[in-house]
Amino acid sequence: SDTIGNLKELRKLDLHDNDLKGSIPSEIGNLLDLSSLIISYNGITGTIPDGLADLPQLEILHLHGNRLQGTVPRLTFKGQTKSSFIADCGSPSEFDTPLDCPDCTMCCNS
Repeated sequence: SDTIGNLKELRKLDLHDNDLKGSIPSEIGNLLDLSSLIISYNGITGTIPDGLADLPQLEILHLHGNRLQGTVPRLTFKGQTKSSFIADCGSPSEFDTPLDCPDCTMCCNS
């Protein structure tokens, strides 16, 4: 997982619907050229790394369909649209404390 941080010129990462397990590696925050991160519909667990807030080119972030918890860091999207940031936040939720994402543009649980 730490090797993903070495892909410095990576712009788009779309791994949706691949039955991925584990957590989002914190090294993803090293990908300063990343504009699109789509990891929806997997088995990803844990919290969202704070480093996502440091991605200046980020335009699309799709996290829905996973088992993420905690609070999403404050994000600023370049060219934000209604589908820029999709997550499973709010209620109903399978968790005692649902994902808290103050900058979400579309909540799948609402």
